[in-house]
Amino acid sequence: MVGVTGRIQTAAGVGVAGARAQLCIRLHPDDRLVCLGPPETDANGDFVIIVPEEIRCLDRAAMRAIAPRMPLATTYCPVELDVSGGPTVALTEPFVLQPVVAADVPPVGDETAQRDVTFPDGLVLTLAPVDFPLSEDYPALAGAPVDVAATECFAGGVTLDGAYAFDPETIIDAGAAVSIPNTEALAPGAVVDLYVLGGLETRLLDGTMVEEAELGLVGAATVSADGTAIVSDADSRIPYLSWLLWKNR
Repeated sequence: MVGVTGRIQTAAGVGVAGARAQLCIRLHPDDRLVCLGPPETDANGDFVIIVPEEIRCLDRAAMRAIAPRMPLATTYCPVELDVSGGPTVALTEPFVLQPVVAADVPPVGDETAQRDVTFPDGLVLTLAPVDFPLSEDYPALAGAPVDVAATECFAGGVTLDGAYAFDPETIIDAGAAVSIPNTEALAPGAVVDLYVLGGLETRLLDGTMVEEAELGLVGAATVSADGTAIVSDADSRIPYLSWLLWKNR
C-alpha cells in the first residue's frame, strides 16, 4: 500500500479543516508498529497520506482522526487493506468526530485526592489529577454520550448498548471509577461489561496492550440499588480516556 485518501467530518456531515489523519500500521513480517506523521486536512476535511517506500508491506492498519484544540473527540477505525483497485486505498466512508462538552472539573487542590468529575449528562468519573501524565489534561476534560451506531467502524462485531466519547484522549495511570446514568432503565443489580477503545499506547491496568481501533475489556459495572446509575466494580477502573463502551450481559 503506497497511500490512503479519505475525509474527516463532524457528526453533522461537515468537513473538519485542520484535523489530523494519522495512519498506524503493523509491518510484515516482524509486526513492528509504526505511526506516520499526521497530515492536516484541507478546507473540505480531505486528506492524503503517502506511505514511505520502506514500510509499504504491512499486515494491519488503523486510522486515528483527531481535531486539535476543537471540542471533538478523537476516533480510531481499522483500514481495510484492499489494494485490488490500485496501491492507493481510497476510503469511501468518512471518519466522524463526535462533539464533546466541558465537564464540571473540581480545582486541582490536593492532586493526590480522589474527586468526582461530573459531565453534563450526569456521567461521573472518580479520579485523582496526579494520575494524568500531562497536567493540562485534567482541567480540559470534556465528553458526551454517543449513539452506538457511531461505533460501527471499530466495534468488530460486538453489539454494544452504550458509548461515550472523551477529550482529550489521555492515560489515567491508576484508572478512574465511573458512574453512568441508567437511561436504559436496567434493573437494579443488572451487570454490563465495560470496554475502552484502543488508542496510542493503550494498556489495561494489568498491562495488557489494546491495539489501535480495537476494544479492550476493562471489567464490569452494576446497576445501583436505586436503579439510577451503572457503577463500575471496584476492580474495573477505566485506564484510558478515548471512548468508553458498554454491553448488557
